[in-house]
Amino acid sequence: MDTDHPDLNRWWKHRRRGYYTGKWWAILQTPCWVLLGIYDPKVLESMGVVIGWSYGISATLIVSYFGNNIAEAWAGKVKQ
Repeated sequence: MDTDHPDLNRWWKHRRRGYYTGKWWAILQTPCWVLLGIYDPKVLESMGVVIGWSYGISATLIVSYFGNNIAEAWAGKVKQ
């Protein structure tokens, strides 16, 4: 049963950790790409797909956090 676990917020810790990791990685990688583009613009052209995937992963972590919150809130209303 879910209520038997000593830490009932165990999944929320992981969700928040993923959210903050995605958010901070998106923020921190932007200046790195800008500096790399200033240093050698051809590198950004060749790494376009990698950059897109990197931001996509960050966005997925952020959106999944909010999606989980919405799904859990909706499920709580349906059960009532």
